Amino acid sequence: MEFARLIFAGILISLLSNTVAAMAADLPPCKFKAIYNFGDSNSDTGAISAAIFPRQWPNGETFFRKPAGRVCDGRLIIDFIAERLGLPLLSSYLDSIGSNFRHGANFAAGGSTIVPQNKTIAESGLSPFALNVQIFQFDQFKARTSDLYK
Repeated sequence: MEFARLIFAGILISLLSNTVAAMAADLPPCKFKAIYNFGDSNSDTGAISAAIFPRQWPNGETFFRKPAGRVCDGRLIIDFIAERLGLPLLSSYLDSIGSNFRHGANFAAGGSTIVPQNKTIAESGLSPFALNVQIFQFDQFKARTSDLYK
C-alpha cells in the first residue's frame, strides 16, 4: 500500500511540475538589473574563502578550471538564476578584489545561520556571518554605493 502511495505522489508531482513549467514558459522575461543574495553554503560564491579559508583544489575544478572560492566543484543555484536572468555570476561581497558589483552582490557565507553566533568559527564550526551580519553588510553596501553616486 505504501508503495502505491509513493507512485501516486510521484505521478502527481510530475504532472504539477509540468503544468507549472508550461505556465512559466508563457511568461514574459524578467528585466532584473541586479541580484542581491543572502544565505549559506548553498549560495556562497566566495565569502568564506575570502574571509577565513583560502581557495583550494578541487573546488571549482569542473566548471571554473581553478579554485573559485566555492566549497563545491562547480556552479550553485544562484549561478543558474543569474544566468537565466541574463546577468553575470555574482561576486561575493567579502571578496572585493577583481569583483564587479554592477549587477548585484552575494552576501551568503557557508555555515551561516539565522541566529547570531556568540562563538568563533573554530569553536562552533559555524560561520560568523549570520543573517543579521549579512543584512548589516547589505546596508553598508547600499550606503557606500549611494555615496559614490553622489
